[in-house]
Amino acid sequence: MTLAQLKGNTKAKILDITGGKALTGRLMNMGIYKGKELLKLSHIGLRGPVVVKAGRTILALGHGIAEKIIVEA
Repeated sequence: MTLAQLKGNTKAKILDITGGKALTGRLMNMGIYKGKELLKLSHIGLRGPVVVKAGRTILALGHGIAEKIIVEA
């Protein structure tokens, strides 16, 4: 399932990032990479930002980016 499909207040492990090298590098700079565990805090609206906590960092990711992050709950 994708990060966008995951329900709020759920822990998940990142299995894959289906974007290109630029997106993968950008997410890695924010602390989001394969094998990382994160907590999805909330999902605002149907196509709104997805708020996640990765380590001690809280991030708001766009819906399109969240669709490219494959996770396992």
